[in-house]
Amino acid sequence: MSLHAAFAVCLYLLGYLVWPLPTLAAEAANGASVYAFGRHLLELGDHYRAITELKRFSLLFPDDPKQLAAQMLLGFAYEASTDYDSAIGSFRRLQQTEDGNDFNRLALFKLGEMRLQQRQYQQATQLFQRFLRQFPDGPLVDRTTYLLGVTHILEGQADAAKQRFTSLAPGSPWVHRANAIQGALDMAEPRPSKSPRVAGILAGILPGAGHLYLGKPRHAITALLLNGLFLTGATVAFLEGLEAAGVILLYFETGWYLGNINSAREGAHEFNRRHMQDVRDQLYKTYVPPGLTIKQLPGLGLNIQF
Repeated sequence: MSLHAAFAVCLYLLGYLVWPLPTLAAEAANGASVYAFGRHLLELGDHYRAITELKRFSLLFPDDPKQLAAQMLLGFAYEASTDYDSAIGSFRRLQQTEDGNDFNRLALFKLGEMRLQQRQYQQATQLFQRFLRQFPDGPLVDRTTYLLGVTHILEGQADAAKQRFTSLAPGSPWVHRANAIQGALDMAEPRPSKSPRVAGILAGILPGAGHLYLGKPRHAITALLLNGLFLTGATVAFLEGLEAAGVILLYFETGWYLGNINSAREGAHEFNRRHMQDVRDQLYKTYVPPGLTIKQLPGLGLNIQF
């Protein structure tokens, strides 16, 4: 091979090796700009456009080091736009990352917090308990402990909540909140309740009396009139020698009579459930803090870079 030909081959190989570098650099710069733009939109509160840009970044640059951060930002953007199912999906995907990192920590916390916001208390309890097992110390532990205690209270498990609150760090700001909700429970007036047994007995003695006990006078009058009408009709039929008609009327009266008893008992259960729901709603509004936002993250000590 001549010297000229060898020189040409070297130039060709050098060009082949160097030529892709500007393209790769451009792609990296483009990925960084897409991510930065999505984050900027989220900070501005333009959640829907932020979701579009962050999804585009995730699809086009799957190997970018900012993928975990983008997935976390997507979760916050979905949550802010009230698309809770998609937000939960984003946080769940972060759960597939290496255990122990703070992306995993924050994602698991957000999953529990969102279930609490959706008032799915059993699932929230399981997620908060899992968080405390996986991350027994460090950022978000006291906040999770407090929310788990509140969730216990909302489930009607005051003793479990009290035990959970005792594990809060003495200097934690969440101790004051825990004391406040326990004080509210201690100061609360005894909740009114209706006994299903009493309601059923009263309804059996006199149709409608059980509903009157529940504070439902219209239902009481209806039950009394219907049962009285069928019972009177059956009695008259038997006195007139119309046994077949009497049996039919008595058959229907038995149904109305038993239905009156069952309705009174179920009404008592519903009264108690409704009252407990009112109490839970008030506790939720007063003692469940707003969801953790991305603006609050810098002060939590998380090792997360956006």
